[in-house]
Amino acid sequence: MKTFNLSKQLHKKLITLVYMLAISGPLYAADNFADVNQRVQEAIKVSSSWQGPTIGPSIAPSKHIVFVASDLRNDGVNSVVKGMTESIEGLGWSLHLLDGKGSKLRQSAALNRAIILKPDGIVLGGIDAKFHEQTLKTAQAFGIKIIGWHAANEAGPHPSLGLFTNITTDAEQVGDIAASLAVVDSKEKAQVVIFTDSNYSIATLKANSMASRINACQTCRLLSVEDIPLDNIANEMPTVIARLLKQFPNQITHFLVINDLYIDFATPSLTTSGMDQATLPKSISAGDGSREAYRRIRSGKHQLATVPEPLFLQGWQIIDEFNRAFHDRPDSGFLTPVHLIVRSNIQNIDLNIGVYDPDNQYRDAYRRIWK
Repeated sequence: MKTFNLSKQLHKKLITLVYMLAISGPLYAADNFADVNQRVQEAIKVSSSWQGPTIGPSIAPSKHIVFVASDLRNDGVNSVVKGMTESIEGLGWSLHLLDGKGSKLRQSAALNRAIILKPDGIVLGGIDAKFHEQTLKTAQAFGIKIIGWHAANEAGPHPSLGLFTNITTDAEQVGDIAASLAVVDSKEKAQVVIFTDSNYSIATLKANSMASRINACQTCRLLSVEDIPLDNIANEMPTVIARLLKQFPNQITHFLVINDLYIDFATPSLTTSGMDQATLPKSISAGDGSREAYRRIRSGKHQLATVPEPLFLQGWQIIDEFNRAFHDRPDSGFLTPVHLIVRSNIQNIDLNIGVYDPDNQYRDAYRRIWK
């Protein structure tokens, strides 16, 4: 029987989250191992075929786009910008960057500055649209098209938020595939700790999905859910890891985390724990795909897998979606498939670039559409 042993440090919001999960039971029916394993193997496969749009309007002339970044120090945001910059080469479009520098106040100021520039389009790069609804309505009144990248929990159009579309992977699918890998890797004997940050609704979605998949495994066990804010990981992780290893001696098989950063700061404590490498928990990240994560996966130490986003591709998709908006066409509806990076396919990641960039000819596909 699966139980929750909740630590005293859990945030009240997360206690409520786990309580709701506990009383409602798993969101999924009891697992069929063969089905779970098939989903995992499909996610590991490296696809060389383009599954995105193949038709659309030719490129609109001379458009000016402003990218309002949550924080340009963030590698993910920067990689999306690089994809956009590459995609507009030779199109006659221009791209202006404004940096929110990780502060909601600065992000709001940057968004207002973007409107003053009177662009054709604005990208919300990692900024939650809900916090800026009134400002976005002002932008719409000026005829500015707005596209989000991680600006809402779900991909696709969000007219109530003023977004023509939002580009992101499916958070629930990402959480599910990460937890499914733990089930498969443990042969249905996973004993799991989940790390999340309840300040972010998308992180809560991932945590819910991971917990539900583990609960659907009749012989697996969810040991604990740890609520650690992303901006305080460096301070809290050493103490939390030490406590968990003592609380669950030789029991934890996997850490499931919503971001690779948790593993960055768990690794030193795991290394100095004195435990044998074979008995240390394996970590699986439901998001990102950082250079350090890829190095750990390649070495076979501390991290089993990550679920990355194709950031350059998403930059190209943003431009394609803008072009559809400028022609008064609906969005493409394209959602990038969930992909697992593990040791068996890590050779497809160029560590010098540090970004999952699928070899599916997406650049050629978009160029053909825009002719």
